[in-house]
Amino acid sequence: MKAGNESAFIDAAKTLATAACAEEGNLCYTFYQSVTEPEAFIFYEEYKDAVAVTAHASSEAFKAFTEAVRELLDGDLIVDKY
Repeated sequence: MKAGNESAFIDAAKTLATAACAEEGNLCYTFYQSVTEPEAFIFYEEYKDAVAVTAHASSEAFKAFTEAVRELLDGDLIVDKY
């Protein structure tokens, strides 16, 4: 993330988290800001099954988030699944 954009990112992340928590199949959705690197964030998400993960990834809330943070990042948004 580009330094100085943390507040805007947090606002967008809160909007996404609120929407994601209301999605069917969502078990947990939260994000964390690094205490040593304030421009670094991770999201922790749990879903009932792969269908719920796919639904979230294609949701309007997720699409809006990725669009909102595009200019705030200094690289690509990285999404890893486990």
